[in-house]
Amino acid sequence: MKKGLLNNPMKLAIGAIPTLFIAGCFESNRSTAQLCENYPQICQKLNVTDGQCRHERTDLIWKRYDVVKKDSDLNKFDELLLTKKYAKCMELAAQIETTTLKGKKTLRTEALFHAYDTIEKLEQKLKSSYQPSIIYYRWTQGDNEALEQFLKLEETEYLNTPELQLGLATYYVDKDKEHTIKLLVKSLTLYDGRAGETKDKAIPEVIKSLATANHSIGKLDDAYLWALVGGELGLPIAKKAQLKLLYPMTDSRRETIADIAKDIALEIEDGDFDKGLLIQLAALAEPK
Repeated sequence: MKKGLLNNPMKLAIGAIPTLFIAGCFESNRSTAQLCENYPQICQKLNVTDGQCRHERTDLIWKRYDVVKKDSDLNKFDELLLTKKYAKCMELAAQIETTTLKGKKTLRTEALFHAYDTIEKLEQKLKSSYQPSIIYYRWTQGDNEALEQFLKLEETEYLNTPELQLGLATYYVDKDKEHTIKLLVKSLTLYDGRAGETKDKAIPEVIKSLATANHSIGKLDDAYLWALVGGELGLPIAKKAQLKLLYPMTDSRRETIADIAKDIALEIEDGDFDKGLLIQLAALAEPK
């Protein structure tokens, strides 16, 4: 399957616990060590006595605790993603030879294989999930049946997140550039300005893709605009001299587009982007 624009998105279950027991125990877990003592099953086979991958391991343990509290597909999906992140770290850690405690290499290897097993089990559990983000994840892993399910949701509110609109754009990028651009713009209108993975990963990918897609179909004003928006938001872009060569135009037109780009960047940062400023760009007439 073709790699998409997005480095894919996406979310543990242990079992039901009596409500009264949960209420008492959940409040007493003040540290990861205490959590592991109270719920040894969620820490079992992890490298808990090892300093390697500590942050990834801690995030995974507390997500497993979330699943104990609420056994949902989305919590399982979060666990799946965190397990993959933990496994990626442990792949490196398992190769490290310790000088004082050789046994740690074996423990790391065991933890890594435990992570692999967990990933496989979680993917099987989520195979029939109807959550859109999980359907999209399954498609990115090569499940063509999931692709059909995902595309059927295109015109519904279930895909109204920046990540999932970006996912749709992934599918259309080689098939319909105009539709791809429409989806990318929509993804920006759905962003609420909050910090996190959406801001750090999805939004930069959307902006770079908008510049590329517009350039590929000859919409040079739009391509230039999105390159400038990227620059305003701190993304690496070509130097001014290179941009002038790529996008020849009058100085006054260049300044107008730069002003629109600044306004768009502010709207995106505030989570208030709409298409009005793009209409303003389209209304620009070439000077005679």
